[in-house]
Amino acid sequence: MSSTKKFFKSSMVYFMGNVLTKIISFFLLPLYTTRISTDEYGYFNTSTNYLDILIAILCMEIWSVIMRFMFDYEGRRGKEKAITNGLVIFCVSLLGYCAVFAVLALALDLQYLLLIFIMGLCSMIQAIYTYTTRGLGYNAVFAVSGIVGSLVNSLTNVALILGFSMTVKSLYLAAIAGYVVQILMLERKVHLLRAIHPKLVRPRLLKRMLRFSLPLAANAVCACFLTNYNSIMVTNLLGLSENGVFSAAGKFAVALTLVSSCFSMAWQELFFSKGGEEDKGAFYTRAMSYYYRFLTLTLALLLPVVNVVFSFFIGPEYAGAFPLVPLYLISTGASIYSGFLGYIFSSDKRTNVVMVSTLAAAAVNVACLHLTIRWIGAQAASLALLLGFAACIVIRQAILKKETGAKFPFPFFLFSVVLLGVSGYVYFAFGRLVNFCYGLGVFALFCFLFRDLLKSLLQSGRAFLTRRKGGKKASGSRE
Repeated sequence: MSSTKKFFKSSMVYFMGNVLTKIISFFLLPLYTTRISTDEYGYFNTSTNYLDILIAILCMEIWSVIMRFMFDYEGRRGKEKAITNGLVIFCVSLLGYCAVFAVLALALDLQYLLLIFIMGLCSMIQAIYTYTTRGLGYNAVFAVSGIVGSLVNSLTNVALILGFSMTVKSLYLAAIAGYVVQILMLERKVHLLRAIHPKLVRPRLLKRMLRFSLPLAANAVCACFLTNYNSIMVTNLLGLSENGVFSAAGKFAVALTLVSSCFSMAWQELFFSKGGEEDKGAFYTRAMSYYYRFLTLTLALLLPVVNVVFSFFIGPEYAGAFPLVPLYLISTGASIYSGFLGYIFSSDKRTNVVMVSTLAAAAVNVACLHLTIRWIGAQAASLALLLGFAACIVIRQAILKKETGAKFPFPFFLFSVVLLGVSGYVYFAFGRLVNFCYGLGVFALFCFLFRDLLKSLLQSGRAFLTRRKGGKKASGSRE
């Protein structure tokens, strides 16, 4: 199978497993913003921010390490070497995680601490299972488990909020339920517990995985700090209520993250599988150009969509999120493109470049946030993120160009600045009707620029239907 076909196939599978699952939970936003106060929602968001940072510090992104090293082996038994040795490192991380929460339980009186502990534990185990599943090539199983897990999460939330009048506690319980169901489904397919063989533990492989993981872990911590620090500062400086509003604005950015993550995961596998292949400059240039155009057009399309649907999804208490959305979306787009560039360096096992560039981004972000938050409030969080990730992108692009000759799509960058500027103006200056018409225009432009992709998808769909019909005829003739 060619790289292009493999990429498109993986993207569609991840679309089913990632985007469709989160669309389900996205439609619960009206329930959250009418039944859960801004203070409570702010507490949930802040607690998950701290949890993400803790997991990033302790787990050293071991799930990504396991998947990367799985691509170095052929066959199930070979891949189990990477799984077993990676899980040795993961077990040490789990001990540290339990120790931290034991100290927190003794030292502080925090709300829902046990639920936060269980939710974090389940999210780590779920990450191990999902990355291992992808490494073994069971992408369809990954997709189906994601859909089922999200359905369980959403239905649990509805039942607890409407049936038992729970508020923020339901968010923790529903997340745990969704994780557990997905873990059980994946275990039935991949049999991860059977893949652990003490005889496969190799000190040299452990050292190699640790050397690979340490810069990646530092990068994960910095990236997590980069994205979560701003939300935490909004809470500390502006209050839990303002954080709740800021979090509501971020829910619209989830749409961009989810759509792009389908392509990101597919590219990640493609980069990893290419390993040490030579002559990558042209391939990286095409990949960066395609991905940047996709992100820009998606951003430009999301802005009028948010304008049209905002009042239907957001309760009156969260109305202050409306002006926060555009800059939040753009900063999320910069974050996604930065992460995409990071996959390129990770595929070459050059995680030191990823770490250094993320450190620079974190420094820019913190400095800008503290310089502006007193002036422009929660908007400072998005502005600082945008500038931080812009610095990260510049560093990574410069290194890529120097080492591989890969070129940033600068002509389209100039066009993207104008397009997003116009989209932002239409978002703030006009109502739903104008935004709806503008959105149709952007969608038409999207279809024109990606006409080859759409044509390829249509041809693939026809070929699939033809094979299905042929298979049924053959089955009928045998009968």
